[in-house]
Amino acid sequence: MLSKKVQLGLGITGVYVSYTGYVYTRSQMEIQQRQRLYLDLMSEGLLDEQVKLVDPRFRSLKILGRFENPFPEYRPQTLFEFVGMRFAELTQHGRRGGLPSDPEIIKKNLPLAVPDFDLIAASRRGEETVQGYKDLPPLQDRLSYTWLGQSCALLQISSVSFMLDPLFADHLVNRYLGPQRYIPAPASLDTIINKTGGAPDFIMVSHDHPDHLDNDAISKIGNRSQWIVPLGLGDYLKDRGVTNVVEMDWWDRMPLESGSSKRSGKYEIVCLPSMHWAGRTLLDSNSRLWCSFMVLRDGKAIFYHGGDTGYSGELFRKLGEEFGPVKFSALPIGQYLPQWHQGPRHVAPQESVQIMKDLNCHKMVGVHWGTFVLSWENYLDPARQLTQLALKESRPNNIIVPQCGRTMVMNLAKMDFKHDDKAEEQARTVVYK
Repeated sequence: MLSKKVQLGLGITGVYVSYTGYVYTRSQMEIQQRQRLYLDLMSEGLLDEQVKLVDPRFRSLKILGRFENPFPEYRPQTLFEFVGMRFAELTQHGRRGGLPSDPEIIKKNLPLAVPDFDLIAASRRGEETVQGYKDLPPLQDRLSYTWLGQSCALLQISSVSFMLDPLFADHLVNRYLGPQRYIPAPASLDTIINKTGGAPDFIMVSHDHPDHLDNDAISKIGNRSQWIVPLGLGDYLKDRGVTNVVEMDWWDRMPLESGSSKRSGKYEIVCLPSMHWAGRTLLDSNSRLWCSFMVLRDGKAIFYHGGDTGYSGELFRKLGEEFGPVKFSALPIGQYLPQWHQGPRHVAPQESVQIMKDLNCHKMVGVHWGTFVLSWENYLDPARQLTQLALKESRPNNIIVPQCGRTMVMNLAKMDFKHDDKAEEQARTVVYK
């Protein structure tokens, strides 16, 4: 006779297995139904540029109150796989990711730079010239990007400022459980706000994972910026006192209204699909949506924030058809091994380059690496592989491995999608011409 605890455990396991099996089956049925609808619409000519119907294959999907991936390439991760992988990580021999025990070696391999606060602040003030610089792009066509670790970055388009996936914490869970950041943020959030002329105009958050959204950053930024987030994340922010929030579903469009955005063109942001998942605890998995974002100016794609995603060829080719050519993209390149486990949710460097091609994107920067050890590849491999791919493609200045903290400046008017740019070092900035 089994004990009551064993019976309870078996009962819970049975319910969980039944639930996951049902959700998976329903998801596959929905994917097949959407594919049939897509083919019917295509045969009737109802997905052309004049009609502008949303491709039914790539609408957000909800089953039993939780979001699911509508992509045939996606394989859901069960609780058994999640727990099993965490156990496997604990039993690994040696240091995960090949991380050296000596922090000085890490600093030498991944040196930090100081963001170019003067340039960013001058752009925010609408200044055409910046003291100490020569041949800067005119303000209207000036884009600057400063990688701050993982997927966090400062983006400046003319005088409009954005922060992407804000993360400045040293630990993702806490200082006892980690994971611990092995390269610190190049500047504190307080320093960035103080030295760049205030909180950014807009905060874009691709999803709620702790390595993309820092609770302390939420408190410090508060309502000084407008937060642009996927469905469900607004309630999480509002519970922390932030009400200046816009929630978006996949394919929603929103004009960006601010004094700085009105000065340099008509800006829009589009919330777009990605192949990932969401959740900050085991209990709230997929209760909130995940996404990527496209920033448009006067109807043309300026910047794509890839967030976190696995590779779906049909999806990214669709985005390229809808929005390409794209001037500049920040695409993830880390957390891809073991591939059988990470592949449905993350891309390797070669897949990021393929996304760049699918989008018909002129320039990309590889992010989501060099900050935490969250998977099994060597901590330097994402950068090494992307560098090799850039050389193979003969585009070393358009397929970029960023230095954390180093501000990059680009000229939107001179991106021709055919040639590699030239790079010139100026002060704390790399200017691409």
